[in-house]
Amino acid sequence: MLSYELLRQALLRYERARVLRELGAEPVLYVTEVAGGSRGRGSGAEGGREVHSALWGLDPELILNLEVVSTPFPLAWRFRFGWLMGIADLVTFRNALPTEVVEVKSYDAIKSYEVAQASLYGLLVLLNFHTRPRVYVKTLRDKLEVKEWECVALDALISLRRLEHRGLSRRACTRHKGG
Repeated sequence: MLSYELLRQALLRYERARVLRELGAEPVLYVTEVAGGSRGRGSGAEGGREVHSALWGLDPELILNLEVVSTPFPLAWRFRFGWLMGIADLVTFRNALPTEVVEVKSYDAIKSYEVAQASLYGLLVLLNFHTRPRVYVKTLRDKLEVKEWECVALDALISLRRLEHRGLSRRACTRHKGG
């Protein structure tokens, strides 16, 4: 079944990136680092960190057996510059395929960082599952759809490459052995 294989491969990619980052064997960046930083101070920040750290027990059968399920989901992809990884706050799966990515914020003001973060998760879903999700940033009061998220994600990756070429790499890029 294709859906099962796509899920399995996505989870294996995330685990590989996680281990490589831990070992410092290859450059591995978190989505938050590429998006430009993290506020991490909202009322839901601590709860979000707890959910993300406990997530690795995710059972793909849940996604495969339910018609619609929304869950935090780990994502990673290897680019020429190294790995990009993170855990999207919510990915909605319909019939085992991701249709929406939602970045949830516990505050009202949406800045470019949040839009870039959600857009990068959208890109990771696209690369892992070969399907274009709708991408949103949800605050306490609003749910903003990011219409041209592909452009936003690519701009974030291009900005990262510009920093690297100037010798101003993000912290995680310079942590790997041999570089």
